[in-house]
Amino acid sequence: MGALARLKAEMKTILIFEPQSGGHRANFIRWISEASPEYSNCRLVCFTADNVEASVARKIASAGRWTKQMLLYRLFRQACREYAPDHALILELTHLELPLALFGSPVPLSAILFVQYPELPRGLKFFYKHWKTRMLLWRAPVQNLFLLNGEKSCRYLTKWFEGAQTRFVAIPDPAPETAVEGGFSLRDYFNIPAERKIFLFFGSISRRKGADVLLKALRKIGSDVAAQGAFVFCGAPEPAYQHDFQQACGQLRSFRSDVMLCVEENFISDERMMAFFEQSDVVLMPYTRPEYSSGILALSAKAGKPVLGPKGGLLGRLIREHGLGKTTVITPGALAEAVAELIPEDPVKQRTFAECSRLDVFAEIILNTVCNDS
Repeated sequence: MGALARLKAEMKTILIFEPQSGGHRANFIRWISEASPEYSNCRLVCFTADNVEASVARKIASAGRWTKQMLLYRLFRQACREYAPDHALILELTHLELPLALFGSPVPLSAILFVQYPELPRGLKFFYKHWKTRMLLWRAPVQNLFLLNGEKSCRYLTKWFEGAQTRFVAIPDPAPETAVEGGFSLRDYFNIPAERKIFLFFGSISRRKGADVLLKALRKIGSDVAAQGAFVFCGAPEPAYQHDFQQACGQLRSFRSDVMLCVEENFISDERMMAFFEQSDVVLMPYTRPEYSSGILALSAKAGKPVLGPKGGLLGRLIREHGLGKTTVITPGALAEAVAELIPEDPVKQRTFAECSRLDVFAEIILNTVCNDS
């Protein structure tokens, strides 16, 4: 065996599995791949949306929850057969968690666990998530579970699953290190007068992120608040919510013509995204599922903009502990009142949070953990 062949045989092949487009996970792949040359003992191979046949992608997009999970699980097994990896890194465990818990994995794996159920109140949902995680760790050879901004959840999971051969590792939810698009003016783009404060809702537009609650809140705000603000929605609506979102926007415009509503549903570059954050005044995060982390926090902190987010869960705790803005109960009435109030911010804490959310820190923690597994 030649030296090159022997080196390849000794290298650890890691499959990065992310077959769905959208969200910021495409950036996750890019950042991890760019950092990988520092880890000469590992070879990365990627299975992304580009590897999925168009007909299969359409089935996944339109399928119900269980069917979608099984289609993604079949794709995962297909990728493992095709690449024969030593280890798999799943960037979004949510849709594969139950199939892996029931049927196991053909290879050892690591994954990013988005739903941090230790942050949930004790109830039926919490205990279902706990059972599912226990089954997952028992059935599938899970070596590492990464949690975004998940220091607290990692402590709990390490204690609860003390006998499991799984490491629970907190990683930052990173923001891209991108310059603002020069010459772009958010106010000119939407014709927003200089005296109006810009409230930005950014990212995938869905009920989970509270877009429907926010639109209802905007019907309740006082006329003086409406005259002082402009409300910008930027992101692609989730397919199941797109029709309802567009209908709700039309109803708001008819019901409250004094509310300035600006909507951008098209994809925008990272450079323009940063311009949206830099040129807004407040970032709105009325998430109804606060047990998820969100890269929006790091983007807002990097731009020095306060956020308005949920009172509970991981997001509420991060906002309060890091001085990132204001929290409130996510109801139309409470949101309507909150947008009228001055939102506190702590620039020093914001800069510290943004520094900890660097993408190189994110990539290095993952690669250090996965490539150096014994």
